[in-house]
Amino acid sequence: MDTKIQEEIDTLKKELVLLRMYKVTKQKNENHKIKRIQHKISQIYQFNSKNKSLLND
Repeated sequence: MDTKIQEEIDTLKKELVLLRMYKVTKQKNENHKIKRIQHKISQIYQFNSKNKSLLND
């Protein structure tokens, strides 16, 4: 993967861990962000996968 893409995924995953920790400890009520971040990570993986398959063809 491209380094910029990997860095973006890493930052999103770190944020996701923090949000999950907040949810468990009931510090912040930002549960909607968890789903959005998961969706964004999924989109990045799908986009990267499609680009790889197009380059290989």
